[in-house]
Amino acid sequence: MNTPYRALPRTRSIVIAALVTAALAGAAVHAATSNETTAPSSAGQHWHGHHHGPAGRFMHVLKQLNLTAEQQTQIKSIFETAKPQFKSLGTNMRSNAEAMAGISPTDSAYPALLAAAKANAAARIQQMSDVKAQVFAVLTKMQQEQIPQIIAADKSKWQQRHQNGASGTTAPATAS
Repeated sequence: MNTPYRALPRTRSIVIAALVTAALAGAAVHAATSNETTAPSSAGQHWHGHHHGPAGRFMHVLKQLNLTAEQQTQIKSIFETAKPQFKSLGTNMRSNAEAMAGISPTDSAYPALLAAAKANAAARIQQMSDVKAQVFAVLTKMQQEQIPQIIAADKSKWQQRHQNGASGTTAPATAS
């Protein structure tokens, strides 16, 4: 039986998760669209940035697809076009989060702030989805099919690194 008392923590958790997801997506898109994160050319340049959030991971995957120069240009254009909206949404989300942090959930202004937070999070998620769809339209069928393999390989590498770190890596060698 779902009483209002039980539903409130679940709603808060959902809202917090949506806000965190949206904030990470915005930060990743900002990082992915800055000048330092342009796709490497076939000349062997590499991007050494961090891959935070969904857009950062998506950019990391794109870097492994051997994109043509034309694809790189098109994808960069897609992210550049989306950048102002992501910045605006990020600004709105930050100011809304600051306002929500400063008032009690019992305050009469809280429901409006909560509704705005939900709307901002939904807009951020929709924007990221739209950008991803535009990028997929630029990729070849073979490149699109490589994406799940790249993600699986990255996940495997991540799990190996974290298992090795958690199990206590080898002890330093001592001189005999």
